[in-house]
Amino acid sequence: MSAFLQTVQKKFNEAKESKDLVSFDTTQVEKESNGMNFTISLVPALNEKPKKEEGAEKTDPFLNPNPALVIKELDDHIVLLNKFAVIPNHLLVVTKEFKEQSEPPMPNDLYESFKVLKDLGSSQPNLAFFNCGEQSGASQAHKHVQVISLKNDSGPQPPIKKLYDEIHDRHIGQIYAINKLPFVHVIMALDGNIIRAATDKEDLTDYLAQMFFGILDAMFQQLRENETPRTTSYNFLMTDEFMMLIPRSKDTATVEYDGKKFDFSINSLAYAGLLLCKTQEELEVLQAQDNLMELLTQTAVAWNPKAAQLEADRKAAEDAGLA
Repeated sequence: MSAFLQTVQKKFNEAKESKDLVSFDTTQVEKESNGMNFTISLVPALNEKPKKEEGAEKTDPFLNPNPALVIKELDDHIVLLNKFAVIPNHLLVVTKEFKEQSEPPMPNDLYESFKVLKDLGSSQPNLAFFNCGEQSGASQAHKHVQVISLKNDSGPQPPIKKLYDEIHDRHIGQIYAINKLPFVHVIMALDGNIIRAATDKEDLTDYLAQMFFGILDAMFQQLRENETPRTTSYNFLMTDEFMMLIPRSKDTATVEYDGKKFDFSINSLAYAGLLLCKTQEELEVLQAQDNLMELLTQTAVAWNPKAAQLEADRKAAEDAGLA
């Protein structure tokens, strides 16, 4: 266990003991869909989270945060424990000054988040994620990247990594789409050699920013080729191996089951393969679905069948221009 993870664990236990933090008990089940083993977490206590009273003034929990939740204070960011923790040691990398969650992560946001991800150590898989925009599943308007550690006793985590590993002959810096995912997305391998060779903050910041804004451009290109209006909402996933972006069309997926309708809020973790429900009935609904990918496609952007031809035509035009 890394020294940083030990610090986080100690702070987490203390905040839980003092009740400055709420750690929820969960029941987890797995379900396979399109080659990915989803983990579905049932957290009944989420129904007991305090709800904002109608007409009450909205407060920003990230300005002047509870000291019991502060892990580290940086130049422009604060690393906090998530007050409502479904996953133990759930961290938030929050801008000190208010920045909009609808803005993309800037180079320094990427650097600090990646550093936290790496500082947690390699004894368990770690994942950073960012919900950008109104349709992304974001719950707070103040910009924050989230970082979690995942158990690895049930195989490769997060579940999306299994599909990433099936991309054969991957090339560093090349942007890919995974055939088994029925919605628009882009994914790119990070160069471990460059990351290890980055001896100062500036080098690593420049590299991460170059990779992120490269796949952001690629995401918008995919949307154009799928004849989809440009969306400002998307989910961002980052491990020490890859970055991934998924554009969003809406915040909530609806499932009809046994004569009822059930709404599920979808955020970045769902696209990593980690789904959340609040009641036993919701768990039964998700387990009964033949294809959980359909749930994600509802809130993402489905591939246009003509997209492959549009991309081929674009490449042909580019090649003709170079001839």
